[in-house]
Amino acid sequence: MYATNTVLPSNHDNASTEDNKILEASPPSAVSHMGRRRMSWHAIKRNDSTANEQSLKSLINAAGVGNIMGISGSLPTSNEAQLDQIIPNFVSKQVRRVCYQMCAEVALKADGGSQDPLVIPPLVPSATEAFAAVVMVDVSGYSKLTAVLAERGPIGAELLTRTMKGYLDKIIQTIVAHGGDIVKFAGDAVIFCWKSEKATNLTEVSRDKIRGELVYKASHCCLTLLTKLGTYDIDIEDCPTKILRIHLGIGAGLVYDVLVGGEPGRWEHFIAGDGVNQLSQVLDLAKAGELALSHQALKWLACVIDIATVNLGDYDKRCIILTGLEKAVRKGHAPPDIEDEIIFKNTRQMEANVDLYKLFVDRTALFKLQADINQSRLFQMDAGLLDLLNLTELRQVTTIFIKVGSLQVVHRNDILDESQRAISIVQTALHRCEGSLRQFHVDDKGAVILCFFGLPPLAHENDACLGIKAGIEIRDKFLDIFDDFSMGITTGVVSYGGVGSGGRAEYAVMGDSINMAARLMCHTEAAEGILCDEKTYNLCCSDYTFQNLGETKVKGKNSAISIFRPIVPVPESNKNKTNQNAALSIAAEVIGREKERKSLLDSLERMKTATVSDVMIVKADGGQGLSTLIAYTKEEATKQQCHVWIVTKYQFAL
Repeated sequence: MYATNTVLPSNHDNASTEDNKILEASPPSAVSHMGRRRMSWHAIKRNDSTANEQSLKSLINAAGVGNIMGISGSLPTSNEAQLDQIIPNFVSKQVRRVCYQMCAEVALKADGGSQDPLVIPPLVPSATEAFAAVVMVDVSGYSKLTAVLAERGPIGAELLTRTMKGYLDKIIQTIVAHGGDIVKFAGDAVIFCWKSEKATNLTEVSRDKIRGELVYKASHCCLTLLTKLGTYDIDIEDCPTKILRIHLGIGAGLVYDVLVGGEPGRWEHFIAGDGVNQLSQVLDLAKAGELALSHQALKWLACVIDIATVNLGDYDKRCIILTGLEKAVRKGHAPPDIEDEIIFKNTRQMEANVDLYKLFVDRTALFKLQADINQSRLFQMDAGLLDLLNLTELRQVTTIFIKVGSLQVVHRNDILDESQRAISIVQTALHRCEGSLRQFHVDDKGAVILCFFGLPPLAHENDACLGIKAGIEIRDKFLDIFDDFSMGITTGVVSYGGVGSGGRAEYAVMGDSINMAARLMCHTEAAEGILCDEKTYNLCCSDYTFQNLGETKVKGKNSAISIFRPIVPVPESNKNKTNQNAALSIAAEVIGREKERKSLLDSLERMKTATVSDVMIVKADGGQGLSTLIAYTKEEATKQQCHVWIVTKYQFAL
């Protein structure tokens, strides 16, 4: 992870403070290196005194930043073909199916029968009914491992991601190999399903057999996961957690495939309904190393398997523990598999579908994919999907976990309308405050929404304050609509990298602060409001007023943590005075960095006597004093009457 500023001194006299342009920026995507904390400098001579835009873009590309524009939303344009080939791996089968059908319908309606699929149809919120065998696999020991590694600082976050990636990669490969459709990645859990669309031309017997076959496929996949990946050894020095384990739950019933979203162009797909609701109970009852089925799932399984030949463990009114299918006897022949692969007739049709897929992929993943592709080309590397997924980085981010308990799955129209209202409010606040929507999911407990501030390409020095601002806006809007909601906001270093393989992949964000945001969201004090941790409070206390709620115990922490409730913004008159005093003290005092300061001062000195401009690219890990050093540069340039352009966010204003 790097923060980057490009400093271009030029030899103009009588420069004032107003002449020194500073454009706040988000750091670029790059590979993080454990333990790397050095600031890197590149001074490049120019033969002309005026740096034009194209030359500056080429210079920054050469430094590994990529031709990337800022928060306007533009993505890098190089090697778009490779990006388009990779994107389908980041969406579920259902999303691919829906997009294909939409593009095909538009093509058939094209004027003159041209069937031009490049006409991209508009997405609309929808909820489609289907039957599904729904599975959740959850990693036991993840929270404990996260808390232990958090004590090691940033390197702990990277060790966590490296460990979990190894485990999740194998889990994902097994699910894909068994034909499961992975719908959601939820931290240390994966939600996937086998599904059949509602059909009217089937007899009741045929329908029941198809549904039973879906549960059988899900059960077979889960038992394979337990056999091959029931335990996973951890190879981390001096770590008390030595193994991770999984437990699984299966529910079966009607579900709704829900599509919600809209402005500013981000859409979410999730499943909700009875099949999903059953998971919450059966998964909690399954111990590490166990598979629990709901009674509804067992009923459907009995349509294709003689239950007397199935190996069962504990059996009660809440769930059944399934231990094996080795001796299972089928009732009749297995129905033929339904081909669910999408075959594109031409390249133009594939391009149209990929444009729709991108609406379901979070912006950070799109940005990181393209930036990593650009950087691999810079070093003449032919990076495929697996290579790109191995590139990770560390970020300090602010996490917002939102739960809307009153958003229940009662009827298709209810879940669709309420979900659309919730995501519209959240997306509006995120767009205004430049945050990222990571995930939207609904189960029997309501909706869970996950947002981040600080992930590329939208990263700021005051991400914690922006997170609090967005949280307050969402809170105030939700109070008028929902009876039961809560939010948890935390700040900390997380690791961001890919999991999965060909067929299904995702960029996962992992770290202790994310778990803590979920814990605060579920705290009783968060009801119809917000709770935040001490770090977020410290970063925002000069901009917002808080209520100190004292200390509380949360899962995963040996000691009590301090919690705070944000109330309202600090009045502008008080805030401006505080910020002005802070800015003066920061620019006036730089500790260390003698070599870097000398390089900057030498560059400024040359500008006063030569006609040749210097271009200097400054890279540093987040939190290493880059902003302070840039403030120092601006102050020194003003003293020496040098005109300096400080370019960030990959915007070029010359």
